[in-house]
Amino acid sequence: MQIKINGKDYELNFGIRWVLLMNKDYHYENGGLNQGMGVTQAVTSLTQYEPEGLAKVLLNATWINKSRPTIADIYQYLETDADITKLCDAIYKEIKSANATKAAVKKVIKTMNQAQEKLSEKNFEKLD
Repeated sequence: MQIKINGKDYELNFGIRWVLLMNKDYHYENGGLNQGMGVTQAVTSLTQYEPEGLAKVLLNATWINKSRPTIADIYQYLETDADITKLCDAIYKEIKSANATKAAVKKVIKTMNQAQEKLSEKNFEKLD
């Protein structure tokens, strides 16, 4: 997948290196255990069309390029040039099928759906 920022094409790669970079930005630490939460954060940001999370997804996905855009370049791109909805949908489709992320994405979606169901059940209980 490619995007154009400031007239320059950038390749996006959602492989293991992207997961490592995302986990560096998003992780949970407790009692010496460090659990990466990068894929979870990406799925949440992409499905909610959240631009700050999208910016981090893009920044980390440009790791494969010799020259990478800055976070400021990406913010400007999202503010002025990008169709955030289409971009989020396209990236979500990519990480849903990428070998390094497809199992994790499936698990995150399953967990999100279960949480939504529990929340709905509690809301129905309150209505009774």
